[in-house]
Amino acid sequence: MDFGKLLYSLFRFTGDIVHLYTMIILFKKIRETKSVSGLSLKTQFLYLVVFMARYLDLFHFWFSSLLDVYNFIMKVVYISLQSLLIYMIRYKYFYSYDVFLDTFNVYNLVVPCAVLSVFLKTSTYGLTDYFVEFLYTFSILLESVAILPQLIQLQESGEAETLTSQYIFFLGLYRLFYVMNWIVKLCFGFRVNHLLLATGVIQTLLYADFFVIYYKYVFMKKGNERLPKTSK
Repeated sequence: MDFGKLLYSLFRFTGDIVHLYTMIILFKKIRETKSVSGLSLKTQFLYLVVFMARYLDLFHFWFSSLLDVYNFIMKVVYISLQSLLIYMIRYKYFYSYDVFLDTFNVYNLVVPCAVLSVFLKTSTYGLTDYFVEFLYTFSILLESVAILPQLIQLQESGEAETLTSQYIFFLGLYRLFYVMNWIVKLCFGFRVNHLLLATGVIQTLLYADFFVIYYKYVFMKKGNERLPKTSK
């Protein structure tokens, strides 16, 4: 394996581990507090939509390499854990869910992403290929903005629990590792989906903006986990 491939693979696998850790953080929060307060069900639902749209090949059981096996396992893990998170928020601990704060209209994200996917997807031949590429492009666009309901809920409530903030931080770190993976690929002459790179940068900037605010209003005020509320 040449150095370039080794380097971008390292960033990619590190990103996957960090992504998995974000889910562990949420399960830890729920287990310790017996509550889903502060979590956005809408953001978690959007992430499940992202996984389902992207992993249409999940039931294709042919593996030509260890990487194929790895990808299959990670897809199953992501979908399973995401589904479990939604179950815990929507049913098991729904009594603690902040339904009156999680008010973002997800159609404002889903519809524009779907429309843009029609124009941004790669060229295809045949209806099946069109459908697969449309959903893949849709998942890329939707993932870049799926965190917005969570960020807006935190700002509306004016509070940011430590574990929830850690969750957002590591989500941002996960995307940063993937952006670095794509940049390394470009530098070493590998082919990169430019839409992936662009949306990854946008997503990372969203997380960075949150933590600029979080640092300013929390760390600078000695742990008082209060954020500025949005003006009405």
